[in-house]
Amino acid sequence: MTVLFSTQPETYINNWYDTYLSETKKTGYICTFQLLNEKQRFFGLNDLKALLKLQNSTDTYLSLNAFDYGTRESKALRQIRNIGIDIDCYKKGLKPEEAIMLLQQRIQKGIIPCPNLILIGRGLQLIYGISGGAAPQMAFLSQYITGQFVSKLLYLGADMTCTDVSRVLRFPGTKHSGTNKKIKYEIWRTMEYDLQELYEYVTPLDKKRKTRTSKPGTIYTIPAQKGVKNLYSLNTKRKNDLEKLVEIRKGDIENRNVLTYIYAYTVALLVKNKDATIEITRQLNEKFKDPQKVQVVKRTAGNGYDDAMEFFTAFQENNFTQKGLPYIGIIKPMKSSTIIDKLEITPEEIKKMATIISREEKTVRNTKHKRKIRGSVTREEYLSQQYLKTKQQLETIQQLINENPKIKRKELAENLGVSIERIKKLKQQLKK
Repeated sequence: MTVLFSTQPETYINNWYDTYLSETKKTGYICTFQLLNEKQRFFGLNDLKALLKLQNSTDTYLSLNAFDYGTRESKALRQIRNIGIDIDCYKKGLKPEEAIMLLQQRIQKGIIPCPNLILIGRGLQLIYGISGGAAPQMAFLSQYITGQFVSKLLYLGADMTCTDVSRVLRFPGTKHSGTNKKIKYEIWRTMEYDLQELYEYVTPLDKKRKTRTSKPGTIYTIPAQKGVKNLYSLNTKRKNDLEKLVEIRKGDIENRNVLTYIYAYTVALLVKNKDATIEITRQLNEKFKDPQKVQVVKRTAGNGYDDAMEFFTAFQENNFTQKGLPYIGIIKPMKSSTIIDKLEITPEEIKKMATIISREEKTVRNTKHKRKIRGSVTREEYLSQQYLKTKQQLETIQQLINENPKIKRKELAENLGVSIERIKKLKQQLKK
């Protein structure tokens, strides 16, 4: 069983900013980030003029997607508006114009789709506009597609650390302090994409690798199995957490080989390509204060990939669930508690993680979430409110029964706007 993408009307861009703000992209706010003062600002559709004034600024970045006003955290995502690929071609000894020629070759061969917008500075940034925007629930898919595109462009210097939905890329037209030049931009394709079109260029979620015979234009659909979506969502966040840990520790990692293996295993499940897994892991290794030798990284990352693919095969054959998988013979993804122990992650570091968290931190977050749902009141106030609500329901039920002793539970449920099961419990309280 598969789930088709929802159909979106065709949308076109006339200016670079149409991929960020338009009549079909107005849920939430996009965010700018200025490097000099680390200042964030948020802009809605009606703020376009104010946004464009920032084109005269230096080292300004712009979010690919839209969020709740005031925060750019992944959990505050409101609308997926773009997929962006960051290419540091200078790290591969390539000038932007050389990288563009190689990029165009890949596009002509149908390996990757043509971007709507390309930003040119010291490196390149590719922007794929999502027609009409996509719901936050599709974040796992947009990040999966991003990771797959990155794996196809690693030889140009594509950066795997720029795959999170909260990432920012260069603001078109602003000045780059490193080159003292403005970020150029070119529109390469006016019609935006829907996620279905972009998904046709990647390895399907439920396959180990894309078949050699498949071509762009082949229709792939998203597997309905919840396990597949959860696997990619969890591992995308885990990858980001591991990168965050290296950032927090400023590259000072003691258990480098352990982190390298966990990272490679995680990345392998996202890109499903051994060479890409090794190259992406090597990128992380370069951020260590004391990088490991390349051969060590290759060996460790290769082992991580092999173990991950062995697990994925078993996971696939087991109908995309870990329940029932053998305890011996395959190496499953590590539990968060195991990663915390192996990497000696502190409580303070855990607070900055999305998924690598302890039971204690999970309890704290759940409590905060429940308070938010019930209006940030104390537990005592919440219980008091619930008591009054129940009391009113009991009084209403008693009144209805007095009026009609033969009234059915279904009618009572309809009158009170609650479930039949709730009526059963309330009637039991009346008997006490």
